[in-house]
Amino acid sequence: MDGETMNLRIEKGRHGDFWADQLPDGISLMRLIDKITVSAFLISFVIALIYVLYLVSNTDRFMYEVMPYLAAPFIACGIIYFIRSKYWWILIIFGGVAIALWFLEVPRTMVFLLLFLMVGSIGVVALVDAVQRAVFYHVLRRIEYLNIKEKLTFKDKAVAFIFNVPEDIDTRNITMDYDLSRTKLPWREVVNTISMGMMVGLFIWIYISMNPVFMDLNLQASVPLLMFTLILYIPVLVMPWSIFRSLNVRVETNYRNFKIYNGIRATLQRMAVPVIAALFFVLVAINTSDIFTVGMYMLISAAMIVVIVTAVSLLYYWLFEAVTINDIISKWKLFRPVPVFVSLESDGKRSSWDDVPGTPIRDKSDFGDLILPEDSRLQ
Repeated sequence: MDGETMNLRIEKGRHGDFWADQLPDGISLMRLIDKITVSAFLISFVIALIYVLYLVSNTDRFMYEVMPYLAAPFIACGIIYFIRSKYWWILIIFGGVAIALWFLEVPRTMVFLLLFLMVGSIGVVALVDAVQRAVFYHVLRRIEYLNIKEKLTFKDKAVAFIFNVPEDIDTRNITMDYDLSRTKLPWREVVNTISMGMMVGLFIWIYISMNPVFMDLNLQASVPLLMFTLILYIPVLVMPWSIFRSLNVRVETNYRNFKIYNGIRATLQRMAVPVIAALFFVLVAINTSDIFTVGMYMLISAAMIVVIVTAVSLLYYWLFEAVTINDIISKWKLFRPVPVFVSLESDGKRSSWDDVPGTPIRDKSDFGDLILPEDSRLQ
C-alpha cells in the first residue's frame, strides 16, 4: 500500500478472533485551514461565553440580550475563509458597511444580522466542512467493526446509537459511490437537511414554551435575535452528516443495504416523537404562557430554520462539496484497497472464483508444453 502501515491487531469477536486495523497513515482529510478554522471556532466560542457570563453577572443585562455574542465564532470562521481565499476587498466592504451602520445608530440587531448574512454564513459552512473532514473516516472505521466485536467501547456504542446500526448485519462490507457528478443543486438533499433541522428545532420550541421569560414585554424585542443565535448552530449539528447521503455510504448485504445517512435520520425521528408529545403536553397542560405568543415564536423560528439551513446548504454545495468529495474518494483506496466480501451468487448469477479479489493468477505457460510422441506406423 505504497509504504503505508496497516497497524493490524487481533481482537476478540462474537464468533471468534478477527484481524482489525487502525486508520492507515495519510488518510486524514483535515487540511491546515480546517484545523485553523476549528481552533478559531473553539477559542472564540470560549472567549464569547466568558464575555457573556461576565456581562450577565456584572451588569444589569439579561442573558437573552447578550446571547447573540455566541454567534461571533461563526463570523471569526468566515473572516478566516475570506482571508484564505484572498477576498480582502469583500471583507473591507463588509467591514465598512457594518461600521457605517453602527455610527448611523442603526439598531444593533440589524448590524448583527447583516454581519452574519455577509460573513457568518460562510463561517458556518467552513466549520461544517471541517467537521465532515474530521469525522468521515473515523465514523466509517467505528461502524466497520461494530457487529463483530465482542465488547463495544463507549465510542462504539455512541456511533451505534447515533447511526441506528442494526445488529444483524455484517458491518465490514461498507462501501460508497465513487462517481458523484452534479449538474444542478440537489434540492432533495436540501429539503432533507431542513427536515432534520426542524427535528432539532423541536428542542428550541420546548424551551420557548416552558420559559415564561419569553412573555416579558421588556424582553420580547430580544427574543427573535436569541432564537436566531440558537438556530445558527443547527446547521453545524445536522449538515455534517449529509456527506454520507451524497456519497451513498452503505453496508451492503445480500438483501436490503443499510444506508448510513438513513440511520442517523431514523435516530432523530425516533427522538422527535416523544419531544412532539412533550411539546403538546406543555402547551396544553402546564404552560402558563400565552399560547398564541408561543405559537408566533415557533412560526418565526421555523421560518428562520428554513432560511438559514437553505442558505448554508446552497453555499456548501456551491463552494465546498466538490472539493471535499474528491478528497474523500482519493483516500478511499487507503481505507479499503479491495472489497472485504464478494458474493459468488449475487443477483442470482453465479460468478467465478477468479473474480474474487486476492485470487492468485498463474501463467499457464508455467505448466510447460505437452508434446505427444509420433507413431511411425501411421506414417
